[in-house]
Amino acid sequence: MRIKKHLGHSGDYTILCTHYHNDHIANNARLAGKNFPIIYHENAASKINYLRTNASGQILRMYRDMPKEGFLKRLGVFNNTIIRLLLKREIYSRYIAEPLLFTVSYILSLKSIGRIYSGKKHVQYLKPAKMTELNFSGMKTKGWILDDSLYAMEAPGHSDCHTVYYQKNNSILIAGDALNFLTPNDIQYGTLKETIESQKFLLDLVQNEKIELLCQGHYPPLTGNEKIVSYISDIIDKHEHVYNLTSSFIKNINTGLSFDELYERYCAIDDPLINRLKKITFPRSTLVFLDVYLLKMLEESGVKSGSPRTAGY
Repeated sequence: MRIKKHLGHSGDYTILCTHYHNDHIANNARLAGKNFPIIYHENAASKINYLRTNASGQILRMYRDMPKEGFLKRLGVFNNTIIRLLLKREIYSRYIAEPLLFTVSYILSLKSIGRIYSGKKHVQYLKPAKMTELNFSGMKTKGWILDDSLYAMEAPGHSDCHTVYYQKNNSILIAGDALNFLTPNDIQYGTLKETIESQKFLLDLVQNEKIELLCQGHYPPLTGNEKIVSYISDIIDKHEHVYNLTSSFIKNINTGLSFDELYERYCAIDDPLINRLKKITFPRSTLVFLDVYLLKMLEESGVKSGSPRTAGY
């Protein structure tokens, strides 16, 4: 409600959503005016009826896509006795563990985020079919013209619906989580290749338009074009370093190892960035999911670990 107090009491606000993650959009309906839209990319339409999928859906997908025992141990919610019981039989794993995980993740999300006010009756979607050609100081791209000086553009990677907004008159770029390190952390809708492509696109935009203010979802605003260029360049360098390091690791692994064994060896790499990411990876925070990142890298490389993902029954 501090945002509403700061903006004033009229409630006549168009709300620009960068993506569907519930730590960004939980209070939309509390800010939305009766006649003003909440704007998302069209790819968010499949999530709008259950926006808490970023919590419970993420956990269930990790449980289903990774070896179950290792994931449950990393999650840190259940002790070894309960984990063995949940995985003793396939029927337990499917019909007891999954509902239990859903309930636990829902409660944790409710505790950290609170109730979600989606305001879905106010939602309007940016449709890719209606994008138009944009030209920013000779840099040609596609996007949507929202008003005389406000533009929306696709920046997928962190999620498939991630959108950035550029307010040209005031030289403001609203980047959401497109520049987070390390991203993607969304096992459901994040992509590796598009992450770096979007970051390079934003760097080009900032350089061409000499943008002076960068606003992000989890970090303080950054002012000054030179500082913003340096900041984004550093983020790209870090992502490319981890990407290349992980690619090299995958090329030299024994594919007969299980995912959990691979992840243990991956975390043992003596590298400053990997060491830093280990300290903040989920469940310590929800900004970094290092096991999700490795899994996506393995999938992108076409490498399958020796242990089936359903191992642990």
